[in-house]
Amino acid sequence: MTPRTTPLSRRGLLAGGAAATALAVTPQAAAAPRAEPRDKSRPGRGTVVHLLGTAGGPPPYGERMGIASAVTVGTDTYLVDCGRGAVTQYLRAGLSMPALKGIFLTHLHADHIVDYFDFPLLCAGVMPPQPGLGGTVRVWGPGPSDTVTAGPVTPAQPAPGIVETTRRANATFAASTNAFVAEGFGIDPVSMLDVTELSARPGTVVTVLDTPALKVTATRVPHGNMSPAYAYRFDTADGSVVFSGDTSRSDDLIALARGCDLLVHEAVDAAWFEETGLPATVVEHMREVHTDIAEVGAIAAAAGARQVVLSHLAPADPTQFPDREWTAAARASARAAGYRGRLTVGHDLMRIPLS
Repeated sequence: MTPRTTPLSRRGLLAGGAAATALAVTPQAAAAPRAEPRDKSRPGRGTVVHLLGTAGGPPPYGERMGIASAVTVGTDTYLVDCGRGAVTQYLRAGLSMPALKGIFLTHLHADHIVDYFDFPLLCAGVMPPQPGLGGTVRVWGPGPSDTVTAGPVTPAQPAPGIVETTRRANATFAASTNAFVAEGFGIDPVSMLDVTELSARPGTVVTVLDTPALKVTATRVPHGNMSPAYAYRFDTADGSVVFSGDTSRSDDLIALARGCDLLVHEAVDAAWFEETGLPATVVEHMREVHTDIAEVGAIAAAAGARQVVLSHLAPADPTQFPDREWTAAARASARAAGYRGRLTVGHDLMRIPLS
């Protein structure tokens, strides 16, 4: 017996396809003005940012989980990236699976999406009263790469976008899905998802989601040959938060983050990678496609962000680069740039209310 399947397209993974045009990704000016106040009448506890995992890069560490964050707006929850351990950290943070309404993926490196398909897959075979997803979860992420044109794996389509990546993930776990469906209680995981590939020209801002309680905008950021890659801004009645994603220093990110209440920004210490004696290609990658901690203070000052929290830390292993060294480097970066806001080092399960 085979599971019920859902057609895939560049615009979505939707039953019947009728909702595929529900999202209009519209270009705006490059500078992102502070959004109009959102509706404060909805129930819930305001807007809270949760750092689920703060490690940068693919290597697994015991002290830090892979990069993943969540934003709760009233009773709804939205994920930004789904690195290693995201499902477990989501539950450890006390977040509700039925409350999950959307997933925003900054780019398709494995350390940002390795737990992405776990959310629908693991909820597709649950039996009451176990909590599953509360309904269709919307997913936004990059389309196919516009830089990688060849590779040893699936050379005909070496760098698919999030729609094709989702389809392939579902096919990988077909044995599990088909077995549960044959027993009468499983469902097709993609039937839980509404997937949209973003399309934005460099230097523009696009509106991704606009509701009475939340507005999400995005801009492209430079991340080497992993292109497109995106940063996201969430505006709510309680304030605004921007997630840099993986990026080198970016004027477009600074424009997106202008005047925000919280900027969650990646950070690397490139000198550590060089001093450790890693291959030159790795050191070059860290310097060219990421943001050195020494630059973060200047970025925060240019954006006028009220608060900055460092995440996607590399090196991520505290036994190699202790938190006190990150803190010292962050303070030095802020001092050098004259940044007067708060700049702190993120840690797993950190909870930051915006109100």
